[in-house]
Amino acid sequence: MRVRLTETAITAATKRAAAGGAREELADDGMRGLRLRVTPSGARTWIWGGRDQEGKARRFVLGHHPTMGISDARAAAGAMRGKVQRDGADPVADGQRKRREARDAAVGIGTLAALLDLYRTKDGAALKSWPECRRRIMHVFAASLPKPLAALKAEELQLVADAHPSAQSAAAAVRYLRPVLKWAAQRRYVAADLAVLHPPATVGRRDRVLSRDELAALLPMLALSASPYARALRLMLWTLARREEVGRARWRDVSLSAATWTIQATKNGQPHVVPLPRQAVAFLTGIKPADAEPDALVFSNSAGGGLANWDREAKAIHKASGTEGWTRHDLRRTGATMLGDMGELPDIIEAALNHVSIRSALAATYNRSRYRPQVAAALQRLADALDGIEAGAAEVVPMVRPG
Repeated sequence: MRVRLTETAITAATKRAAAGGAREELADDGMRGLRLRVTPSGARTWIWGGRDQEGKARRFVLGHHPTMGISDARAAAGAMRGKVQRDGADPVADGQRKRREARDAAVGIGTLAALLDLYRTKDGAALKSWPECRRRIMHVFAASLPKPLAALKAEELQLVADAHPSAQSAAAAVRYLRPVLKWAAQRRYVAADLAVLHPPATVGRRDRVLSRDELAALLPMLALSASPYARALRLMLWTLARREEVGRARWRDVSLSAATWTIQATKNGQPHVVPLPRQAVAFLTGIKPADAEPDALVFSNSAGGGLANWDREAKAIHKASGTEGWTRHDLRRTGATMLGDMGELPDIIEAALNHVSIRSALAATYNRSRYRPQVAAALQRLADALDGIEAGAAEVVPMVRPG
């Protein structure tokens, strides 16, 4: 029945449906495609019906009377007609997709967090750096982790990165996340443009070296601190090891009797035997528990797990020592620079740093074992020099090496 819908017409149709026990449907002369379905129980439902861009007949529920009045129903019908006939929308499919995304998000399926877990078992499994990369991504993009992949937008991720308090940290997270999103786009898990993210800051080559005064302020604080992070930094200074290598150190890899620490997994993929100076041996002897398990981490949190709050703890160490602006890797550079200032040969410094190449590929494989005694002597000189700075001794000057 086509009528000009009014409240009077709706009331009359409601009475007829109740009296006759049959459903009525009124077509509105005031809005093409708008209908009101009235049941014998008195339920009144607004419906828009029409054809989509492919000519297929479609019907969509708009709302219920009297919650949705006549004028609101006409406005909703006009909006629905525009979406379906002009924009090609499919409200039913969209609703199903949204409900599916919400359900998947509730159980952790199809989310950004789930994608990171999947990548870890695939391409990420071959990356020694993946645990650190994942930690940085999860820190910067924490708010986006539970969101369904289908609902993620590139501009949303970019805004999160640009708004992060630390531009450098966000830039690193973007660099780590982009390969994951490109991998996902190749498999059509996400839209291709999702991987087009820009780091909010450029990463330049750092050349920060701590001054003698900064070391004089930092070293006593590290020596007195019971923090596992401070203790790890002390070993980094004595051995020139990387932060990740110190963080993964286990007691089974440390031989106090031989004064060595074997780093099993290094950046260049080869085990690296670090000769420990006397100070490091005494330090490790002092902190090793009597019942230490071989697989236990040398530096761990209170629960025995790995150190994961480096940024927060580094800021606390900065504040406690009155220093600022340096990173964990800057300590490694500082130690190498001190060796150079003391007249140590570049090849020995490169070997101590465990760099991939020492002058040439041949030297990288042949000279490294031959340099071990020289590396041991160099690291001992470095530890002695650090002791001198901590104690306020005179500055160490370069020595003429014997020919």
